[in-house]
Amino acid sequence: DIINSFDEKDLADIFYTYGEEKFSRKIARAIVAARKESPIETTLQLVRIIHSVIKPRHNDKIDPATRTFQGLRIYVNDELNELKKGLSISENLLKPEGILVVVSFHSLEDRIVKLFLKDRAQENLSRLLPGEHPPAPASFKLLSKKAVEASATEKDTNPRARSAKLRAAQRTSNPVWKEAA
Repeated sequence: DIINSFDEKDLADIFYTYGEEKFSRKIARAIVAARKESPIETTLQLVRIIHSVIKPRHNDKIDPATRTFQGLRIYVNDELNELKKGLSISENLLKPEGILVVVSFHSLEDRIVKLFLKDRAQENLSRLLPGEHPPAPASFKLLSKKAVEASATEKDTNPRARSAKLRAAQRTSNPVWKEAA
């Protein structure tokens, strides 16, 4: 429905924002042109349209259509907002010393997880300015400063692991953060 009804700008925005596709405008333009001939009803039709704009090369690690499909999937499933909700819920559900482990598979997800954990683990010891409220106490303690990535061996045996990043934090006994209104 999205492919056949959204205007060119909205399609390009989805591909660029959620799929991080640098050729989003070209792809959207090609989709709009193709659907004038006939509706796009299969994924293979969409792949062919994308390949007409971005030629697959033998040394590419991923198919040129991957980012477009990723963008559509993330948009349709509202995955980034669902991730944010899940992280917030986990903060409420975990008991002190409970461990939150999150595996993300692309940079948009990883950025959300990283910022959530960084915010919740910060222990801001800087001086407060007059009228400034003290920061909330840390509700998580990071178990590693950086994301853990799959080893070369794991990536060889499991190609899906090439983009996986694992982040972990332990729940403290401090109260849950209250989101700013």
